Amino acid sequence: MSISCSLIITTYNWPEALNKSLESCLSQTVLPTEVIIADDGSKQETKDLIAFYQAKQLPFTLIHCWQEDLGFRAAQSRNNAIQASTADYVICIDGDIILHPRFVEDHLSNAKKNQVIAGKRVRLSQIFSQKIITSNEPISPLSALFAAQSGHKNALRSNVLSHYLSKTNRNADSVFSCNFSFWRQDAINVNGFNCDFVGWGAEDKEFCIRLINDGASKKQLKHLAVCYHLYHPELSRKMEQVNQQIYDDAISKKLTYCQNGIIKRKQS
Repeated sequence: MSISCSLIITTYNWPEALNKSLESCLSQTVLPTEVIIADDGSKQETKDLIAFYQAKQLPFTLIHCWQEDLGFRAAQSRNNAIQASTADYVICIDGDIILHPRFVEDHLSNAKKNQVIAGKRVRLSQIFSQKIITSNEPISPLSALFAAQSGHKNALRSNVLSHYLSKTNRNADSVFSCNFSFWRQDAINVNGFNCDFVGWGAEDKEFCIRLINDGASKKQLKHLAVCYHLYHPELSRKMEQVNQQIYDDAISKKLTYCQNGIIKRKQS
């Protein structure tokens, strides 16, 4: 089955990392139909980088969805990208993620109706990340294995291991929006990401649990859809407790829909 695919990349003021992410998109064995940059208010340097790529003869459509910088609003930026997308299937990554050449292929080959896919990532060390950003040296699974800060085993791509170790369940544990995929229509049905989330924390898991409450299962994909996460300092956790409560409410109330998502239905 041929599936059209939108690859959504969130970014904020790190064009050097975004450049590496886009380079890895061009090396995919199965290309996305479109790549959509979900930009949470980056400055001119990021706009210039995307324009540079758009001026090339790319094998996919490249769309830049920019919103004003009003603080950490990843949920809204992803909703903007979902609205702009035209493909049947959506894969989400972050702009500090570099893809294994078979990343998109692995997501699409595992895509099933009424299912979302949560993948893993290799977190690279600070020294190795800087080396990758400032050079043309590609990442190999072997180099990532030895240069990982954490998630070393996630560098190993194996269909056999994935067959035995990937599990399907109905919880949102181990969901990371840097490696996550779903059907576009399913996202529309639950009204996308919840824009009540501001600042770091749990907006990806809350979105996933609403998809699960709406009838989806989650495939925890291991040893396929390999990706490498460039090192950066941790973001502020000051909104973590507030955001955790929103997520807990979605679990306890078995919510399938958010009022402040793609469509805004909050009372003034």
